[in-house]
Amino acid sequence: MNVEGLLTRPSISREILAPLGVGLAAIVLLAGAIVGARISPFGFAIFGAGLILLAGYAAFRWPRAALVVVVMSPLVDRYIVADILPPSLETLAHLLSEGLLLAVGLVIATRAALDGRVIGALRHPVTLALLAFAAVGVVAAILNGVPPAIAALGFVFTLDATILFFLPRLVGFSLRQSLYAIGALWAIVFGSALLAIGQALLSPTILGLEPSRGRFGEVARLASIFGDPNVFGAFLVVAAPFALFMATTLPTPRLRRLAAVAAFVIVLALWLSYSRGAWIAIVLGVGVAVALIDRRTLLLGLLIAVVSFGTAAVMPRNLLVPRGTGDQPQLIDSTIDRVGAIGLGGDLRTLFVINALPIIRDHPIIGVGPGRYGGAVAGNYGTPIYDRYGTDRLFWNPLQLTVDNFWLHLLVEMGILGFVAFLAAAMIPGLRILGEARRASGWRRIMLGGTAAAVAGMAVSSLTTMLLEANSIGFLFWFLLGTGTVVVASAQREASAQST
Repeated sequence: MNVEGLLTRPSISREILAPLGVGLAAIVLLAGAIVGARISPFGFAIFGAGLILLAGYAAFRWPRAALVVVVMSPLVDRYIVADILPPSLETLAHLLSEGLLLAVGLVIATRAALDGRVIGALRHPVTLALLAFAAVGVVAAILNGVPPAIAALGFVFTLDATILFFLPRLVGFSLRQSLYAIGALWAIVFGSALLAIGQALLSPTILGLEPSRGRFGEVARLASIFGDPNVFGAFLVVAAPFALFMATTLPTPRLRRLAAVAAFVIVLALWLSYSRGAWIAIVLGVGVAVALIDRRTLLLGLLIAVVSFGTAAVMPRNLLVPRGTGDQPQLIDSTIDRVGAIGLGGDLRTLFVINALPIIRDHPIIGVGPGRYGGAVAGNYGTPIYDRYGTDRLFWNPLQLTVDNFWLHLLVEMGILGFVAFLAAAMIPGLRILGEARRASGWRRIMLGGTAAAVAGMAVSSLTTMLLEANSIGFLFWFLLGTGTVVVASAQREASAQST
């Protein structure tokens, strides 16, 4: 075989060598940014800008792949790069995913505008709901005297990820392309779940990983590469329903068994994270959505949940840790202690809700204004609301910057009108995806059913976290809704064509 001739064929060059070269260039630029950061912030900025420009070029050549990279980028800038940079550059590193989103979004939007596809992508009820949310925010900012810079930051932190609802609609995703995109994200989470189980079995600090210690006897809350067990738990909640639907829908028994094993691994890692918010999300979010789509999948999920919980409770731990040097985790006892703390009124999230009730009573319709309560903007730049209502007394821990409840933050900042508008923007496409998943079969059911359940899980998980404000989950949430609506529209066109 003439290997040299094969490699020089134009099709091979276009399909393999070009994206491989861009990928290698991205790795070099990322490594350069990390090394440059240890010399000067300017060096980090130069390499970071080069990486963003490269992402723009990739979006021009391979827009769908570039979107997947953007969705995954917060995992790199928040949980990998930020941990090895000097502390002074940690905040700047968190802006990398924002820069990638801006570059890729501008390229895709420009091409769509030249092709006349923008109006079609924006013609969706989500657009109206988000415009209504923005209008409420502007009125709230004016009436409450919110400084323009704070209001602008409040909007950006809440709405930037919603761009990823529209970008898949501008590009267009077939069912196969959607499955490839979700499969890439799913594979990362599954690998992280395997690593977390390795932490539990061998040592929580294998490969230099650092677990966190809980306040209710959780000796090691495992988070794999994510650093934060609540973020890790949220990603596991996203991955689990796709594995469950594969376990009941794939065409051969062998593939279904492999998918069931994958679902077991993911849910086992979920228990090991000790993220109670994620536990609630997989029951009330994923469980309810799966029940509405396919009861057989729900029964399998319940079986896997019970077996994996029992496994987490009795499995051997810390086999590489010298005996007597560490306590054994107590899954059941620590959970009972956590529930007891809530019952005694000692749970911080409950205290935030109680404290917020007078604020909601005083500002029920349009809230206190964007950037004024509960989120990263209020935590980093301050707000008079905390002093006026005594909220600042609850922030006794200097590491606690938010109220750990995205929906509470949204309700207080934007009032009932803004809350309903944002909720409608998420629920309208979510319900359409759910409805189509109930009628679908095969790979389309896996994609749409998994998406509907994953989005529901993320929404419930945000009752105990601020993850929909963070890029890590916010990007994925809106991307799944965007690709889901594209697949739903394709299925409806096919059904209409068959009926005629």
